[in-house]
Amino acid sequence: MLLTVGLGLLATEALAQCQYYSSIQARIQVDSTSGWTPSANIIQGQRFRVGVLANGTNTLAAREYVGLKVTGPNGYLVRPPVNGVFVDAPYAGTYVLEAGCINSTLTSTATVTVTATSPSTPAQRPNLRMIGIRPGIELYKGDQTKITAWDRESMKKVAEAGAVGTHIGFSWADIQATRTGPFDWTGAEAQYEAARERGLLPFAFSGTTPLWALPAGFTESHRSPPDPQYTADFQYFFRELSARFCNRVRYYEFWNEPNGCSWVNPNCSNGQQAQAELYADWLKLWYVAMKEGCPDVVLSTGGLDCYPGTGATGCSQYIEWIYNRIGGDYFDAVAIHPYGVKEPTSDNDAYLNIAGIEDVRRVMVERNQPWKKIWADEWGYNTRDEALKGRMVDRALSWFEDPAHDYIFQARYLTVQDTGETPVDHNYGLCDINATVSPPAVTARPSYQTYRTHVLGAGVTVIPLNNAELETHTSSQFGALGHWGPNGAWANHLQFPRPGNQNLGKVFGYYSAGLTETVGQLLTGYRFVAGKTYVFKSWAHGGGDNTGVVPYQIGYAETDGNLATWKPLQTRLFAVGNTWYETEGVSFTVPAGSPAVGRQIIVRFGKQTDGGMGDIWFDNLSLTLR
Repeated sequence: MLLTVGLGLLATEALAQCQYYSSIQARIQVDSTSGWTPSANIIQGQRFRVGVLANGTNTLAAREYVGLKVTGPNGYLVRPPVNGVFVDAPYAGTYVLEAGCINSTLTSTATVTVTATSPSTPAQRPNLRMIGIRPGIELYKGDQTKITAWDRESMKKVAEAGAVGTHIGFSWADIQATRTGPFDWTGAEAQYEAARERGLLPFAFSGTTPLWALPAGFTESHRSPPDPQYTADFQYFFRELSARFCNRVRYYEFWNEPNGCSWVNPNCSNGQQAQAELYADWLKLWYVAMKEGCPDVVLSTGGLDCYPGTGATGCSQYIEWIYNRIGGDYFDAVAIHPYGVKEPTSDNDAYLNIAGIEDVRRVMVERNQPWKKIWADEWGYNTRDEALKGRMVDRALSWFEDPAHDYIFQARYLTVQDTGETPVDHNYGLCDINATVSPPAVTARPSYQTYRTHVLGAGVTVIPLNNAELETHTSSQFGALGHWGPNGAWANHLQFPRPGNQNLGKVFGYYSAGLTETVGQLLTGYRFVAGKTYVFKSWAHGGGDNTGVVPYQIGYAETDGNLATWKPLQTRLFAVGNTWYETEGVSFTVPAGSPAVGRQIIVRFGKQTDGGMGDIWFDNLSLTLR
């Protein structure tokens, strides 16, 4: 008989029987369209789906009846509590899925062989470039037009700073104001769209409790989970949320600062074991519901308040209590708010609570989950001294970017504009915002320029490319690219998953660099200027065979408006392998007297005679000027 404890199942789940199954099959799925197989081959850093099928069919067995355990290299061990979810492959080697039926002798196994990433591929950590916003709903609740205008202009400024991600909020209290009424997804969809149109990867807060579901004595939505009688409502809502945004929003956290001012005790006194255990119980319910709604979501604990006042071990002790209560299978990441001195007055003040970060990391390693990442989900500085704020921002970004801290998955500066804290006219924000005009006017402060310079470089201007993120096409999959040509086509990331694509939207472009194909764009509104340097780059991958060489090229149109009159100025070759990464691209400084001066700019990917080799995949293209 298979031991229930060995599969990490709950005591209540052990009551279920496998009486309806004559056989079970452990199976693997590697993309959105392939079938379930007993073995698979993927690449290090790629995710794979694990499932237990019933009676020789393609139907997943009910999660209450089966248990899953995945083991791999370097002590890797996870016990997915939901059947049919994706898990990580952080190491090269062999992974084994063991499946068993409760109170039965039925067992099955499947294997995954994971190939190491290409040696020449540099490590990519783009999520460190994130800035949040103060959402418009805090100011204009009930007026969706004003909310959307505020959010869109704020996110525009986030993107212009060179950030790749931001924070959006999915509040149960706002979406389901009444128990019997319909869900109102208007605000949630508007926030998602505001981020999407700026090309920003959304990290979503989820939580709060509708007033109708609060326990007796509670009147604030952010201060308590629901009364236990509404547990089914809680699970239903988060299952629906996850399903609605499946394949659109991957990253979620549950609640905000549950160890601080946003949990059950008054006076921000929630850093004790009892409060941590209550939070863990609801975290577990949330995790299962979200994974049932969408098997590919990545779910984090709520961002813990980790400013220096909590001490070096304040957050780590809270995480210890979560591990002790529910184990490590009900969160995929740990989110913290590692503020240094929130109101700094000198450069001697701490810019981050580094000791707190390192101690949380220690706990995760000691619990044998070193592959799980930390989200530095909120940090910033409440000061009018913009020069000091800028220096603090620069130091913090440098710390996060240090390869020794590669366990930090994302780092989000608190907000691009001011919060509701004192002083309300100038605190954490990197920008001033004037909401008396429509749309709101967002003006950069010196600290914003410091952030932007750190990310993009000094004096850099972004030249907009049409369909730079390759998300807009009039053709069906494998058809022509929108705004790019004369060759190339597009495909879905979900159907062709490879490591490193989490920031790259839904689709990518591809072409045959080893033939006569080229993919380019003529910028009718931009002409070369003497003395300026232009840089064209993108994310790239070695395609179906995971290897290739892509020629990045900058040139000009000999005849205005005619891409076919291409004249090359500079080419640079990049070898690409089995993992997506952002190349350095090609740069060209226009000398005085160059025939390019005054000509329309063309950027393109070259062909075989330019040095191209193989099938090349590309995404998120950019052109900058300095």
